[in-house]
Amino acid sequence: MADIISEEMENNLILLQRRIVDERRPVLVVFEGRSGRVLGRVINEFMNLMDPRGVTYSHFLPTKDYSPREILRYISREPPKGKIAIFERSWYSRYVGFIEENIDTKEIRTMSMALEKYFTDNGVIVVKIFLDITADAFRNELKKSDKKKDGSFLSDDHLDPNAWSSKVIGDVLSRTDTLYAPWDVIKYDEDLGATVSHIVQAFISRVNYRIEYGYQASEERVVAILPNPRTSVDLTRTASRYKTHLAELSDKFTSLQFKLASSSRSLVLVFEGWDAAGKGGTIRRVSRALHPRGYYVNPVAAPAGDERLHTYLWRFAVSAPKSGHVVIYDRSWYGRMMVEPIEGFCTEEEYGRSANEIRMYERGLVDSGAIVLKFWMEISPDEQLRRFEARQNDPLKQYKITDEDWRNRDKWDVYETYIDRMISSTNTPYAPWFVVESEDKKYGRLKVLETITEVLERELKDRYD
Repeated sequence: MADIISEEMENNLILLQRRIVDERRPVLVVFEGRSGRVLGRVINEFMNLMDPRGVTYSHFLPTKDYSPREILRYISREPPKGKIAIFERSWYSRYVGFIEENIDTKEIRTMSMALEKYFTDNGVIVVKIFLDITADAFRNELKKSDKKKDGSFLSDDHLDPNAWSSKVIGDVLSRTDTLYAPWDVIKYDEDLGATVSHIVQAFISRVNYRIEYGYQASEERVVAILPNPRTSVDLTRTASRYKTHLAELSDKFTSLQFKLASSSRSLVLVFEGWDAAGKGGTIRRVSRALHPRGYYVNPVAAPAGDERLHTYLWRFAVSAPKSGHVVIYDRSWYGRMMVEPIEGFCTEEEYGRSANEIRMYERGLVDSGAIVLKFWMEISPDEQLRRFEARQNDPLKQYKITDEDWRNRDKWDVYETYIDRMISSTNTPYAPWFVVESEDKKYGRLKVLETITEVLERELKDRYD
């Protein structure tokens, strides 16, 4: 390729890649177009111009697989700081696939644009290239395709090229061309060198401009717009016939797990709550009812290692469950709405966007087949103090109490404000919050299991009944 693009352009590309590394900027390049064969060839030549150690490549099949990993895989493959991620096909091929199947595209388009906004607002430079192949070149490529059908994953694009009709192209590009993620339309007429040159020019121009002038992220606020179940909490509730009810609910949950495993659904359980509210003990009772092949528990601490190189939802997208599986989060992405703003680990602007971003993420989970249940474990300040002191005085439990727990307790009123704001801005019908009165730990455990089994029975109704 060195003899097809100019030496100056090649040098500029090398310098830009070095700048991306030095300034730790994540760059995402999305390629779309009618012919997968042409896309693959053009992307290969484009990638060969760069140091491969700083580039990742992903080819996304526009399938209708409703596994949570299907929609969230785009976040899981995002570029870390200092690297370039190349996407051959993306949410747009999924979008066009919906058009081809005469499925309403409003939600997938809304999700696509929310995803791009999430990337951009969180520092990812998004470059979108549409390869507009001329009619003659398209016909020639179809003839070549007919002669070279090897049937392997190297040539199978899983998208009818005719789905990208002129009308569809115009509609998709016009509806999704935004200031934060604009399209660059590159003509392809079988001149590979000229095509790659235009792509390199567009890439250099877009990335340099964004690095040079930055991007004004959205100014949003976390707004209380949904019912807050904390307002009706009753901490005087206690458990009766605890062992009997626990055994009954556990047996029911075990049976429901087998139904879930044979379905296209999955289960996401999120546990948040005050320190010492009983999250760990409740999770143990929940997991005891499950077959170990079908679940895993994800304890969430402050981001570390590679997690710090990505946007904050990346580590959760990576751990999204496969169809039929259960994932339990001991704390979660809601750290962005509590600990991070209170302790200064995120900016006010980042916090302001969090509710919309989390609703987008949870909508992606649900649209992909997940059942999402979020539990807030509630106790009083007096009960928390009693449990703290009991832990401190018990050599076997002293590891559970830290100086940070006492510092957080001193900020109870501050946390309460953020908790109420968090719940009332993310308590959606598709991913609801359940407040669990845990003053009596046994009552709290039973309520969680009752809630899970009731929802699963409803969602998995008629399967094997």
